[in-house]
Amino acid sequence: MRSAIGFLSLVAFGVLAAGVLTVVGQGTGGAVAIDGLLGSEAGGVHLGSLLVGLVLGIVLSAMARVSWSDLPRRFASWLVDHERGFYRLTLAGVLIAVLVFY
Repeated sequence: MRSAIGFLSLVAFGVLAAGVLTVVGQGTGGAVAIDGLLGSEAGGVHLGSLLVGLVLGIVLSAMARVSWSDLPRRFASWLVDHERGFYRLTLAGVLIAVLVFY
């Protein structure tokens, strides 16, 4: 839960930062100061690309925290723990197939 809250706070901070850049860029006094950064000229930053890059950076940062070497063992133990449910699901699928195709 703690990592999910940390991730959501990073996303909220990034969206807030992009919003601040947009608002400052829209004002008349601030528009002159940062016109080269966000301005309508060809050298400005595209806000859609900024948001996509921000989200991708946060997702990559979250993926870096995953223990990839431990993942196959955890997946195999999850499959063994839920083995009985898979048998029931298979049996239900076979019975539904018999009803549908009969």
